[in-house]
Amino acid sequence: MSYIKVSIDLKGKDTTVLSTLHRCTRGLETLRVFKQGPFPVDEVQGAVNNYDSFYESAKTGNRVEILKRNNARNLVTEMFKKIASFLQSVATEEDIPALLEAGFDARVPSYRKKTASAPVAG
Repeated sequence: MSYIKVSIDLKGKDTTVLSTLHRCTRGLETLRVFKQGPFPVDEVQGAVNNYDSFYESAKTGNRVEILKRNNARNLVTEMFKKIASFLQSVATEEDIPALLEAGFDARVPSYRKKTASAPVAG
């Protein structure tokens, strides 16, 4: 069994992150390798929806709402780190197309051998 690298990019603006999260959450429902995942899909969906609603509430600039949004984003980010780690531990090369379609980054890492650099003539 070869090693598969699974990740999800949750950096950037809230709108970008939310779009990625919604896509990946929908994708989890179709992934057979996630059937025994660390969280039920409805729990993941609830956390993403929470973040989405706190994001909308924080648009007013209210500091309390911004804090709630940030906390919700951190919670979802940690949740998806665990999901990616789980998927990485159970996925095979045959699962890569399904993982990509579900919104995750999945690949077989290629390792380059380090070559000795030639001495610079001076």
